[in-house]
Amino acid sequence: MQPVDVYCNRPFSVGFILLGLLMLALELSAQSWVGVAAGTVVVVLGVVSRVNPILRVTHDEAQVRSPIGIVTKRFPVASPQDLTFEGNVLRHVSGRKVITLGFAADKEQVAALRAQVGSSQRGRR
Repeated sequence: MQPVDVYCNRPFSVGFILLGLLMLALELSAQSWVGVAAGTVVVVLGVVSRVNPILRVTHDEAQVRSPIGIVTKRFPVASPQDLTFEGNVLRHVSGRKVITLGFAADKEQVAALRAQVGSSQRGRR
């Protein structure tokens, strides 16, 4: 299986960055330091959501990652047949849900993953 990284889509990440910058500007003008801290957190969330993948599929495992890059779930993968799509939900052969790749996931990267998994599923059905 070819390695695939799935990141958050660009408008989602940029939206968080712009929202955080707007919060920072408004709260700095009002001198509300709690709001400044919240705006900073939102900007950082936008940056790390663009830099770190939400899903990394390697030749031997699928990793679900948090926005700061920590691996939260691991699933062993021997071949593309070990993963299936049910709508937007990626499932492991064990039946466990790996991740839901909805509106926040980059569509092109999800399509590349579907192409690998989908081509292997045609023979099973």
